[in-house]
Amino acid sequence: MAPKKKAQETRLNSDQIKAVEHKGGPILVIAGAGTGKTRVITERIRYLIQEKNISPQELLALTFTEKASQEMTNRIDDVMPLGYEEPWVYTFHSFADRILKTEGLEIGLDPSYKILSAPEQWLLLRKNLFDLNLKYFRPLGNPTKFISATLKFISHLQDENISTNDFKKFIKTKKNFENEEDNQRWEELSHVYERYEEYKIKESKLDFGDLIMWSIKLFKKRPNILKKYRQQFKHILVDEFQDTNYAQYELVKMLYPIQETDENRSLLVVGDDSQSIYKFRGAAISNILQFMDEFKHAKTVTLIKNYRSTQKILDPAYKLIQNNNPDTLESKLGISKELKSEVKEKGASPEIIQLETLEDEVEFIISKILDVLAKEPQYTYKDFAVMTRANNHLDPFVMSLRKHGLPYQLVGNRGLYDREEIRDILAFLKAIVNPLDGTSLYRTLSIQTLGAPYKEISSLLSKTRVTKTDLWEQVKESKDVNVQNTRKIIESFQERLTKATPTELVYELVESTNYINQFLEEETVENELCIKNINLFLTKIQKFEVDFHTESKIMPTLIDFIDYVDLVIEAGENPAQAEIEDIDTINLMTVHSAKGLEFPVVFMSNLVSGRFPTRNRGDTIDLPDELIKESLPTGDSHIQEERRLFYVGMTRAKKYLFMTYGHDYGGKRKTTPGGFLQETGIKTETENIDKKEERKQEQHTLFAVGTGFREAHVRKLSGFTPDFVSYSQIDNYKICPLRYKYSYVLKVPAAPNHSLSFGNTIHDTLKEFHTQKMFGKDMSLSQLLKIYEKNWNPLGYLDEKHRKMRFESGKKLLEEYYEKNKGLDVKHLGIEKSFNILVDGTKLYGKIDRIDEHKNGDIEIIDYKTGNPKEQVEADKDAQMTIYAMGAREALNLNPKNMTFYYVETGEKVSTTRNDKQIQTEKEKIKEVVKGIKKGDFEPTPGRHCTWCDHKNICPFAEKD
Repeated sequence: MAPKKKAQETRLNSDQIKAVEHKGGPILVIAGAGTGKTRVITERIRYLIQEKNISPQELLALTFTEKASQEMTNRIDDVMPLGYEEPWVYTFHSFADRILKTEGLEIGLDPSYKILSAPEQWLLLRKNLFDLNLKYFRPLGNPTKFISATLKFISHLQDENISTNDFKKFIKTKKNFENEEDNQRWEELSHVYERYEEYKIKESKLDFGDLIMWSIKLFKKRPNILKKYRQQFKHILVDEFQDTNYAQYELVKMLYPIQETDENRSLLVVGDDSQSIYKFRGAAISNILQFMDEFKHAKTVTLIKNYRSTQKILDPAYKLIQNNNPDTLESKLGISKELKSEVKEKGASPEIIQLETLEDEVEFIISKILDVLAKEPQYTYKDFAVMTRANNHLDPFVMSLRKHGLPYQLVGNRGLYDREEIRDILAFLKAIVNPLDGTSLYRTLSIQTLGAPYKEISSLLSKTRVTKTDLWEQVKESKDVNVQNTRKIIESFQERLTKATPTELVYELVESTNYINQFLEEETVENELCIKNINLFLTKIQKFEVDFHTESKIMPTLIDFIDYVDLVIEAGENPAQAEIEDIDTINLMTVHSAKGLEFPVVFMSNLVSGRFPTRNRGDTIDLPDELIKESLPTGDSHIQEERRLFYVGMTRAKKYLFMTYGHDYGGKRKTTPGGFLQETGIKTETENIDKKEERKQEQHTLFAVGTGFREAHVRKLSGFTPDFVSYSQIDNYKICPLRYKYSYVLKVPAAPNHSLSFGNTIHDTLKEFHTQKMFGKDMSLSQLLKIYEKNWNPLGYLDEKHRKMRFESGKKLLEEYYEKNKGLDVKHLGIEKSFNILVDGTKLYGKIDRIDEHKNGDIEIIDYKTGNPKEQVEADKDAQMTIYAMGAREALNLNPKNMTFYYVETGEKVSTTRNDKQIQTEKEKIKEVVKGIKKGDFEPTPGRHCTWCDHKNICPFAEKD
């Protein structure tokens, strides 16, 4: 094992060391922007494990987002030696999910529940809308009008840990309703909440709010289970504490009660009230403001040394946030949170620039980006961020950056269904389902790869107006070859509407029309994003198919999918677009998306009243003040939240900060600057139009097409550094480097494969089955088969008959598996145990299906297979098993005696072993693969393997039969 590091050796400052080396009890770490809070948490975990010999299983770290959880896990990997066991690092929801999956049966909860997404919640209520006894909240002229508002109201109740019974009691005791209509509204809301919970339980479904509430219910009803987890988690860490809601904080206090006296336990919460920006998600800023009131003997550490921004940026940001007093930790605790820059560079003073129009504002920002690039060659496009309050405020920047030919990327942005490539595919699908849908048919004809001339399309539209016929009739009459080809494609797909699944039809569509190929011709950022967005869209379709089949036991048609898309769009669903990390593009984002990020140059735009700060529209259905358990601020809570958001935006900047606004945004009235600008104390400058035109001319000379500057950046850089490699990736690269590139670099969509679907179903089923057994649960055959049915993946089969036969064969093999293994007397050390090891500086990631310890102490690795058994000579050479041996020894500190392929279809086992020489030989092979990937060596190696390659239809080098 690698030598231990002390906290001081990692150059922590004195306040950070106090937090890292905190002995016991509760502690509040107030971590200002850029003060290294994530580093403190990861160093704290390292310190406890390495220097205090605390078992990683006794550590629980709770974060707010999956991204933060993954970042923390990666940071811990960086500071810990190889071979350490991972602590529990989860979001609140994923932690609660793990607890309920393991212990939920104790309170009658089906552990195979499904978690509903927001649109799935909407669809569940809509499906049952007319079974509800509603009048006010179901206007017949617009029955779905209040679904979203009702779900948001229920979510707020869950944030406050208010059950259906609690709410019902509140309704009964509330006597001051203004009129009969108010009484009806509250009664209806109580009715919907109660029935909504019933619908979910009946269908074994939970939403995210349920995860926390059910965990609290579990711990209250089963104190022995709560005691077990209290004893397990000696040290609890909570990140972004200011973003927790009331229920989440209650969960923390159950695991670490206020009256805790054991000095061998600790609770470390890290947060900053100045960065609490998620009230719309239920965050209760009072949690952090009242922590010291509840944990009266808690210690505090305030981190004020800022390692990100210059003092010239920090000072006006501090001046701004002072306006939130007295509802701040500074006022409440009598401390100073004024950040002090540790950055040596003085930097430039932040600027506020007033412009005339929105167009002027956009052009000014682009001009300024090019100015800085010219003056400071150390910067590239990725060092710039343009931030706005709302997603749609970024649209003018997208259009202008495209016009200028400058690379950009929308970060953390929704809007997958608004992407041009997705709108094309959706239009084509809708035209297939209903060619009389003129709007969709017109967009389909306009798809570039189909080749229909614009003049012909215009002519067809003119004829529809003159003859008063629909566009489809004119398409059938057209003499243009490409228009007729499009018609034939539509008609050929119509013939298969009820015979093929939506996934199959979409894959065929994008391949047969060469739609995907246009994005492979040139490696630009935009093309790569298009491919990844199509992949995301196909993933959505596949999830829909799996869910549809689980519910109805039949496969959906394309008609079903189009109906579903229309409904989720009506529900307000518009998933996130694809992103490419570590790419040289200008970053466009909302300030909310910028949380946790930093950039040398930041532009905050559209800073006018009504846009930033936004108007307080409130919720359609407000939670009564009597039900809000957090203490409400003395000031205007909306303006305070907006001010904190503005503060977050300002403190993302490292060296340059430009804040802009215009007077004319296209409305009837001229806009006025947002009040926060004045609160910063920065003087406003008016951009001189003459100078602006002069600068534009200079930039045209420097950056125009043909100078070579722009082209060098628009193209994606050659070479690719993967975050990690796995056996599958290595194997694909060995077979054909171009296949690796298509699959893992460009992420070109691949059609579902029934063998893979079946294999994944069996793996997921056995994982869940043995996990329950590992935690001491007695599992019956019927429970195993229920898990199998829940995990069944219906994708990729030839037809319904094939699907049903495979499903029945799976049931039979699991029945045989259960009989053979019901008397198994081994200890499970791990189920789907993951590992990370470094090979030549790159992480090698793997996941072992099962690790058993036999009575005599022998360790056995089990790898499930659903294909035909290997010969012994093949098993002895298998690269995957060699990687597992490598991971077991180097990451898990295990020395397996046997490594067994378990062929679940035949019940056969083939065991093998590995020695040091075999492991070292495989390491050298992996190093060569990684070297090739990093060099960007993706030369094709055509051969017989092209026959079963996922990308044979788009690969120009594929060997044909």
